[in-house]
Amino acid sequence: MPEGRENRNPSFIQETVKQKRFYQSRIVQRLGWAVVSGTLFALAALAVWAVAVPRLLPKAEQQEVQPVTLPEPEDPPVEEEEDPPVYIMEQVSMELEDYKKMYQQLMQIGGQVEKSLVSVSAVTVDTDWFDESYISQSSSAGVLVEDNGVELLILTDYEKVKDGESLLVSFYDHTSASAVLKKYDRNTGLAVVSVNLGDISESTRQVITYADFGSSRTLRSGEPVMAVGSPGGNPGSILFGNLTSVSQSAGLYDGNYNVLTTDMTKAHSGSGVLVTWSGKIIGMMQDQCQVSGQEDTIQAYGISDIMEVIEHLSNNQDIVYMGIMGADVTTAVSEIEEIPIGVYVSEVAMDSPAIDAGLQPGDIITSMSGQSVTNLKDVMAILMKCSNGQNIQVICQRLNKTIYQELELSVNLKILE
Repeated sequence: MPEGRENRNPSFIQETVKQKRFYQSRIVQRLGWAVVSGTLFALAALAVWAVAVPRLLPKAEQQEVQPVTLPEPEDPPVEEEEDPPVYIMEQVSMELEDYKKMYQQLMQIGGQVEKSLVSVSAVTVDTDWFDESYISQSSSAGVLVEDNGVELLILTDYEKVKDGESLLVSFYDHTSASAVLKKYDRNTGLAVVSVNLGDISESTRQVITYADFGSSRTLRSGEPVMAVGSPGGNPGSILFGNLTSVSQSAGLYDGNYNVLTTDMTKAHSGSGVLVTWSGKIIGMMQDQCQVSGQEDTIQAYGISDIMEVIEHLSNNQDIVYMGIMGADVTTAVSEIEEIPIGVYVSEVAMDSPAIDAGLQPGDIITSMSGQSVTNLKDVMAILMKCSNGQNIQVICQRLNKTIYQELELSVNLKILE
């Protein structure tokens, strides 16, 4: 080796290798980008949420179920007559054209009422003797009661829809939508089915109307009425007639309901509503309790007596029962018969809450749930405020030889199945 070159090293050997700083590491850089991206995404999400929520909230509130409150039909004021009316007897002859015009006007009124009516069909699939499937269908008229913001609520006949595997509602404009059974009252035979508002087209909503209920408490025998819906057994039929009685009552469990009778012949599968010539619905046709001797004519619940039942069913509330048949012990009856004022129990249903509690025929109910009872209307009003499975205290008077003794019984209320 030449002299003087042994201590000379290449320059690259004299350089020192420096370590990278931590933030120059590829892993650290990736983590940094991830943190920055996540922060930006979170800020964007907060911005969208702040802008979108105030706009979506009103729509969400619109879809909440609103309670249904049906106004009590007001009875028209009774005008006081200062002088007795003077009747002028004048014979007026009517031509056939006059009758034609009159019926055309009545048909127009019926047509307006039909916009608030539907046909509810219950479809059932069954098999015959040869194990082949077939479809059976029964239908009933329904009344458009109201909507709760989410569903359209329809009053109909429970017996006609109870066995249906599926329900189909047909509206005035011949469109259809699926329905479900919401609540029912086996005692009166009434039920409410519902249709999702989202399943009804905008054009149908513009055509249909809600029922215009009148008062059945001011009616008189002989007044002309119409039966609209399916009184003849087929949808869209309209019958004309008169009220033959407005004071009959249907004795059901725990109460009495007013029954309107007519001179119109009833079809076997007829259903619908009774309507005045002014277009007010004053009765719901029913087969649950027929007035004796008039089974072949159209009969209806007076609408004023069942308004609370309709409202309860529309609000998805249970209607409970005790299971007694009874009669009012008025002040006059109490003085003559020397018995307490209240509700006389004439019959107790088997397997009912009343018989389980120990109520017996002959008992006189004077108090329920801490409230005084003087008639069956009081019983109905108290039960309407109770719920399924609730225990209430019933105070009754029971005859023991020659005197009445007070008893306190606990009744566990339930639904009539």
